[in-house]
Amino acid sequence: MLELNLTTKRLKIKRFCENDIDQVFNLFQNQEVLYYYLPDQIETITKTDLADFLSDWDDDTNSFLFSCFLQEELVAIFSLEDFLLKQSRTECGIALVDQKFYGKGYATEIVAAMVEFLFNKINLNRIYIRYIEGNVRSYRLFSKLGFKHEGCLREHVKRNSRYLNMNYMGLLKSEYLVTKNVQEP
Repeated sequence: MLELNLTTKRLKIKRFCENDIDQVFNLFQNQEVLYYYLPDQIETITKTDLADFLSDWDDDTNSFLFSCFLQEELVAIFSLEDFLLKQSRTECGIALVDQKFYGKGYATEIVAAMVEFLFNKINLNRIYIRYIEGNVRSYRLFSKLGFKHEGCLREHVKRNSRYLNMNYMGLLKSEYLVTKNVQEP
C-alpha cells in the first residue's frame, strides 16, 4: 500500500524486505537497545523468528517498516504504526542497527526525510512518537525536529521489575510548515 524510495544526502530509504534480515538481526539481539525501542521486549532466538515477527509487524495496511541504507549497509529501520489515512495520522519510530552509527546525524536525516514525505506527499496532519522514560536520544532527536511533548502514561512499561513512564510527542503539519518556512531562506 505505501511504496517508498527516498534518497537523502547520504542515505536511501525503502520498504523493508526479507533480504534485510541479516543486517538487522544484531539489533534485535541487543537487549540494551531494545530496552528503549519496543514497548514489549522480545527475545528473538533465530532469524526465522525475527522474519516472522517483522512480517507480522509490517502488515502493509496500518504498519510499515523501512530500511535505511548508507550505500549497501543497513543503518536503521524506521517504522510507521497506527497509519490511518482517514484520520490523517501515524506513529513513527526509528532504531539505528549498530552503535557505530550513533552521533553521525543519520537518525535526524532519516526522520526529517520521512516527516517531509508524510506531510507533503501523503498529506498527513499529525505524526507522533512514543518513547520510554530515560530514552534521552529519542527525546532530543524529535525535539530538534519540532515535536512537542503531549503527555505521559505513568508506569506504563515494565523493564526488569521496574515500571517506567511512556511519553508521547507529536508534530502537526501546521507546526511543521511554520518551522520549515522559518528555516528556509
